Amino acid sequence: MTIDLYSSDLRRLNSEYVRLLAEPQAHWKYRLSISGCDIDGGPALSGHCLAAATAACADNSPEQGRGPLSDVYRWWVDEDGDPLPAVDWPAGSAPSGAAGQQLVGTTCLPNQVPGVSPVPTIEMIVQAFHETRWATARVATQPEGDTTLVNLATYFRVEWVEAGFEPGEIDSVDPARMYGYRVQIRPRLLGYRYAFGDGDTFGPTDSPGGVYPHGDVRHTYTRPGRYTASVAVTLGAQFRINGGPWIEIPDRVTIRQPGTTIIVKEAKAVLVR
Repeated sequence: MTIDLYSSDLRRLNSEYVRLLAEPQAHWKYRLSISGCDIDGGPALSGHCLAAATAACADNSPEQGRGPLSDVYRWWVDEDGDPLPAVDWPAGSAPSGAAGQQLVGTTCLPNQVPGVSPVPTIEMIVQAFHETRWATARVATQPEGDTTLVNLATYFRVEWVEAGFEPGEIDSVDPARMYGYRVQIRPRLLGYRYAFGDGDTFGPTDSPGGVYPHGDVRHTYTRPGRYTASVAVTLGAQFRINGGPWIEIPDRVTIRQPGTTIIVKEAKAVLVR
């Protein structure tokens, strides 16, 4: 039976670890492995097990930890850090498996395990996702020039500016923020919601709109005036570490984009003699 290690358990392990290191003496040495993959923490972060380990902690609160879910191993070492034979281990503990180490339990708080090399946590990756320099999406219309007529179907479309990252483009996070790991984030479109400025909206939809006659985001204004139309873009994202598989980030963001002023005129019939 695997034990789940929470903050209180890890504080206890840390207290014990600090006490044993206070003077040169035998002590526990710890390591992490992505849960289900008995590989040292670094290489496993590039493996396919990371997707399942990310999902396992995705619904946790920050206090519970958002992973990745990690197995915690330990073994008894001398004051120089060299492994000691099992007969010298503390009473009630014994190595198991080919590696000759003891599985302590699993945790969604990997960087709270005493003495381990830190790894990028999902919280760190979510934070980097929120700090992505997003591209701006503005609403354009047809008839061109953002001027239309009362009772005329107006076609809307989304236009992304070149600067920043739009869905499908890849942002690389500074490795210094990720303990030297190479983390990349790829935004993914979840939906648009159009607001036409007169109280009417359309969406959510995955359509970027278009032009006559096939554009599927259309609106008809019933009164003349100036209206501010805009689009709110909801984005998810995927991440990968050290060139590994793309994995879904368990979060999303909705960004309301800058408005476009639409001038609606009323056409009047004029008799010409």
